[in-house]
Amino acid sequence: MADALSSAKAVHAMLNGQSEDTRDRPVQPNGHRIPLPDLEPPRADLVGTLVQRRSAAKFADRPLDMAALSALLRFALGVQRFVQAQGVDKHPLGMAPSAGGLLCLRAYLLVRQADGVPPGIYRYESVSHQLIEIGGGDPTERLTEVFLQPEFAANAPVSIALTARLDVAFSQYPLRHYRTLHVDAGVAVQNLYTVGTALGLACCAISAFDDRALGALLCLPDSEIATMLFSVGQKA
Repeated sequence: MADALSSAKAVHAMLNGQSEDTRDRPVQPNGHRIPLPDLEPPRADLVGTLVQRRSAAKFADRPLDMAALSALLRFALGVQRFVQAQGVDKHPLGMAPSAGGLLCLRAYLLVRQADGVPPGIYRYESVSHQLIEIGGGDPTERLTEVFLQPEFAANAPVSIALTARLDVAFSQYPLRHYRTLHVDAGVAVQNLYTVGTALGLACCAISAFDDRALGALLCLPDSEIATMLFSVGQKA
């Protein structure tokens, strides 16, 4: 696994590394947890939702409400069911399927405006359906250095960063699985678009970002890479 991990990191750095971010990372807070409410899924016709799906460049200048945020995470990235797999009796399988059912995908929230969630950086825990604080304070200033189109940092109330855990992937698969991790991220983005549209939200998937700057902002370990950003808010 070590050889595959180092090779994938080298390829990823060659393809995606834009800057050398040497600044201090955010001070780790106490890991404050924010439970999210459990909600009923949105009632929407699937084909009609796909037809209505759009990418938005502008968002309303008001907080994303807690119910919408919780539903988006729960039904796009949450747990669908538990099965006997990976050596345990209750292994979680996500709403967004992944290769081999591995838990490679992670989601982080960079919150500028959201009801019930103070500005800051959070990791989404799908099994407990909670947000875990990674860094406090409004992330907008540093997000402008992450987005290659910095207007998204100031416009979107919430940005969702999807990441892939190379160590988990290469514990069972060869180096070729580096490609599959990006397929997994694409499936998750499609879920975010579909659920977000069903909830009446404005959404936009973004791949134009500085990988090193985002990794530093999220305090990612060396074995974890950013794959996509997804901006979401109320419609303007």
